[in-house]
Amino acid sequence: MENNNNQSTQYIQFEYKAQEAKKKTKIQQSSIEEQYYNLPLKERIKIRNKRIKQKLKVKSQEIGEKAKIKSKQLKIKSQEINEKVREKRQLNHKIHAKIDEHKSRQNQRNNRARTQPTEQVNIPNSIPTKFCPECGHKVSFSGKFCPSCGITQ
Repeated sequence: MENNNNQSTQYIQFEYKAQEAKKKTKIQQSSIEEQYYNLPLKERIKIRNKRIKQKLKVKSQEIGEKAKIKSKQLKIKSQEINEKVREKRQLNHKIHAKIDEHKSRQNQRNNRARTQPTEQVNIPNSIPTKFCPECGHKVSFSGKFCPSCGITQ
């Protein structure tokens, strides 16, 4: 019992001291404000300007830190974009290489078709004809394309 009473009195004393400390800080704050307003106008302006400069300094530091963070984020983004651009360029290069390869094969086929002689069948009293070297279909002598496969003659 005695221990509980002792603890409760200590707590009450602690509460009292805390309230007293609050009162003192309020008194100190009010006395500081009174002292501030009792100063001449020029002094108050100087103090106000110092406070404003301090606030500006803090704000500029915050802005500087934010700017550093943003620049890092932008740098990371630009690196990601550059990597994607490199990948797309590589893909485009591969695609163009395949297209060129396909065109060269097509040209080789066309060259083979042009160099191979075409057969002519001479049938008396008929229109001269020839045969497509690619598919063997009958093509008229004046025809430039095979009607079956479409290859130039």
